[in-house]
Amino acid sequence: MTAAAREAGRYADCVDDALDRLWEVGFEFGPDFAVHAPMVAETMATLGLHDDVPRWIEVNRKQRGHHVPPAAGEPLPDDPARARLAALGDYRRVADWVGYFERRLAERPWREVLVEWWPVLMEGALSAFTHGLIRTAHAVRALRTVPEPSALQLNELARGLAYWAGRYTVLPRRLRAEGPRVESAADIPAALSELTALHAGRYAETAPYPPIPLVHTVTAPAALRLVLPVLPAELQLSSYAAVVTVAEAVWKAFPVTPGTGPAAAEGYLPPAGELLVARSVELGEEHAIKLTEACLREDALRPDDRYRAAAHTLIANFTV
Repeated sequence: MTAAAREAGRYADCVDDALDRLWEVGFEFGPDFAVHAPMVAETMATLGLHDDVPRWIEVNRKQRGHHVPPAAGEPLPDDPARARLAALGDYRRVADWVGYFERRLAERPWREVLVEWWPVLMEGALSAFTHGLIRTAHAVRALRTVPEPSALQLNELARGLAYWAGRYTVLPRRLRAEGPRVESAADIPAALSELTALHAGRYAETAPYPPIPLVHTVTAPAALRLVLPVLPAELQLSSYAAVVTVAEAVWKAFPVTPGTGPAAAEGYLPPAGELLVARSVELGEEHAIKLTEACLREDALRPDDRYRAAAHTLIANFTV
């Protein structure tokens, strides 16, 4: 067995163990805050931190008062159009949405189910403050990484799609949002790099307070990149336009109260990626871990100090 195959096996085992530990965790905690634990566990597995995941989960479960999701009711109609009419945007039906997507995924390859629902759900990319999109993207990365999808991994995709559908929120139609221009799907990877670097830089420069909401101007576009290889060209184009709008909508929703972040220091240079990973995991905060991994992933594709500066700014906010 090659080293790559061994690592893929460890990743798959780590993700499955995490999803098993999180089986009874619902979708939200506090006042409509999305549960991040499945996303963070997959992120840490991607970073190779397999041995740290169980402990992180146990600490997180003690810290967060996870809500029990609404009980399942009558199954949703199998027809996608009828299912949309019956329950799209109705969080009270989130368990029914899970059942719906579990049935679809048992009948058809997961890529087909994803592509069928993707254009519908991307119209609501702001749903659950982008966490429907992000949770689904982490589930997709797991399915694309493992040799064969497990039942737990397929269930996590069903849960990501279900949460997205249950908290469906239509994008603001009149918001003017301009991102790097694209002429075809081939332009999107480079445009996403420009977009994520732009928002990472804005985040580091402003050191916003509260610190968490504007993190999603980076993590939501970065999440789309995880799904791009599965999407046909026309869906890539519409999805790119959607995340441009989403990022601008988040900035509009949270006018910046500038703080004083580490990037404001004269001669500032962001820390190395390894240090940022270690500090975010030591901190244990969900967004710090996810933003750090997303920024390092984007930085590896097109190096830019703004990525590490953004991650450092968020970590510093929690450690002052």
